[in-house]
Amino acid sequence: MKASLVEAQNMLRYLSEKFNDSTKPKYSVNENPLSESNSTDAQRDSVIESTIFKQGTITFDDIAGLDEAKTLLKEAVVLPLQYPHLFTGKRKPWRSILLYGPPGTGKSRMAQAVSSEIECTFYSVTSSDLLSSWFGESEKLIKELFTHARTRSTRSVIFIDEIDSLCRKRDSKEAETTRRVKTELLKQIEGANKVSEADIFFLCATNCPWELDTAFLRRFEKRIFIALPDIESRRQLFKIHLGDSCVNLKADEWQRLLDLTEGYSGSDLATCISDALLEPIRDLQETVLWKWSDDKTFLRPAEENEPGAVSLHLKNIPKEKVQPRSVTYQDIRKSLKLNQRTISCEELERYEVFTKSFGQMG
Repeated sequence: MKASLVEAQNMLRYLSEKFNDSTKPKYSVNENPLSESNSTDAQRDSVIESTIFKQGTITFDDIAGLDEAKTLLKEAVVLPLQYPHLFTGKRKPWRSILLYGPPGTGKSRMAQAVSSEIECTFYSVTSSDLLSSWFGESEKLIKELFTHARTRSTRSVIFIDEIDSLCRKRDSKEAETTRRVKTELLKQIEGANKVSEADIFFLCATNCPWELDTAFLRRFEKRIFIALPDIESRRQLFKIHLGDSCVNLKADEWQRLLDLTEGYSGSDLATCISDALLEPIRDLQETVLWKWSDDKTFLRPAEENEPGAVSLHLKNIPKEKVQPRSVTYQDIRKSLKLNQRTISCEELERYEVFTKSFGQMG
């Protein structure tokens, strides 16, 4: 018996030495690799610094429609910095706003426009930036984010996209770690809403506002519905996305396109127009009849029996001489058939019901 025990101990020692590097865990189950000895604070600070969004080029003028949302965001962030003497006493700027609506309606672009309109420190954060698999680390990251914002010399804007992934409604199956994350975030939002911390503006976006915990909904002073573009907004979106491209459409064709795109989001329209702009390029490969421009600087596709047309293949024309035809109604119509709207009527009804109870139109 004693011999067997000694033999087993020797075997255990052998296996332990043989597989020490590959089988021994780097950390214990409850040990956080971001321990104080491993420069936790510096690594957290690095995570927060990476969320700072450099001042972009998107402005409110680049966004079609959404006039009410633009007004509220200017009231909350732009005007208080430009005219601080107007916001004294009981007149205080908004400090927390929720933007909600279908995907692709411009919620993130609205947030980016805020960073372009003023000189501020803009934190663009997603749930993945704040959630950590290590015990207690998510709460510390949230606290560090707001602490970092308070120490800036300029006003700070904290934008959290897809806030519903952090603040869903509570249920009996909710993990303790999730509850702690919510508690810490609520605590920090309340602090940011205090008069003494008016230099922090909290902006969030979600596609699913009904998924938010009611405790978080109450913390937002304004809840703005970013709806699908109306007919005038769609007209602006066509102009924005077509840019200076050569387009050949009649007035009645424009009107038909505006009617056909009802229910399309801004993102849906951008996809359709991008696809339509490629149609003239696709046709170049099949074009065999070409015609020189009046100044002889480039060749464009010619109609059959068009005077002055010459027979050539694309590969035989100098690259710098090739000019595509104009975009037509048929190009855009074809693209609309291939790229259907992504938001259903049932989904829109759900947003409308939520807005009647908790929000306002943007």
